[in-house]
Amino acid sequence: MLFAPQRPGAVQRIGFLLLPKFSLLAFASAIEPLRVANLFAGRTLYEWRLLSEDGEAVSAANGMASVVDYALAEAPALPAVLVTASYDHNRAITPGILTWLRRVGRFGASLGAVDTGAFALAEAGLLDGYRATTHWEELETFAERFPLVEARQDLFTVDRDRFTSAGGTAGLDMMLNLIRTQHGQELAAACADTFVYARIRESQDRQRMALRDRLDVANPRLIRAVEAMERAIEEPLSIPQVADAAGASPRELERMFKRWLNTGPSAYYRRLRLDRARMLLQQTDQPVIDVAVKCGFASAAHFARAYKQRFGRPPSADR
Repeated sequence: MLFAPQRPGAVQRIGFLLLPKFSLLAFASAIEPLRVANLFAGRTLYEWRLLSEDGEAVSAANGMASVVDYALAEAPALPAVLVTASYDHNRAITPGILTWLRRVGRFGASLGAVDTGAFALAEAGLLDGYRATTHWEELETFAERFPLVEARQDLFTVDRDRFTSAGGTAGLDMMLNLIRTQHGQELAAACADTFVYARIRESQDRQRMALRDRLDVANPRLIRAVEAMERAIEEPLSIPQVADAAGASPRELERMFKRWLNTGPSAYYRRLRLDRARMLLQQTDQPVIDVAVKCGFASAAHFARAYKQRFGRPPSADR
């Protein structure tokens, strides 16, 4: 298993499978701690190989291309493989990739993912019965699509020979924890210091900023109101219900939103739902009507009107 103490002198080899439009930040966050660990140790603790399905360079979501070492058909045996993805992961996950992942899984490789790479492992059936996580924007979709996987909101998750992280800088925390497990706290802390990283986060740390920090407000009733809204996107609450959850009257709720967020609660709630809809349209292949329902709109026509009013374009333009 990857997340286990290593024999003295052992070299850990990891393959990074890059899917088209992968997150460059998530990839760098996962691979750079390994490089720095080698530097501080004065010897090779970790080796890595970059893989793509056809052996060609892969463009990240920002357009930067990464040259790889091997096509999957030519890749050497690797004790650990990490799938790196991001946007358009559904299109990037091909039958050939799934077949290859199943094969290396059968041969006992530890399998991991950053960002939406977890979708590839789950699609291959390699996360059934395991705890796993993915980026918070995709977590609900992931949980619905793969009911045999225990989807967690954790920053990263390690379950036996499976390891997944939420993307972004979460891969940095996951790999720093790997270094700490295999080579001790001192080396992990030295690597974190190099990245000007003040604290190595634990797996159960939250993925998103605390709501009071995101809103930049400290009013507890307003925070409770927004929390209630975020929990009820598909089946929206009435404004009196939101006020009740916040411990305020509807009139007080209106005043709080106007004072602190410069908008009314109804408008804020609709904006939350439409922002969620836009993310689903841009990052999944769900039909427009399904997105409308998931975001609390009773009809496609109502959804289309509200969407165009908010974003200046119809939902189909963001498909």
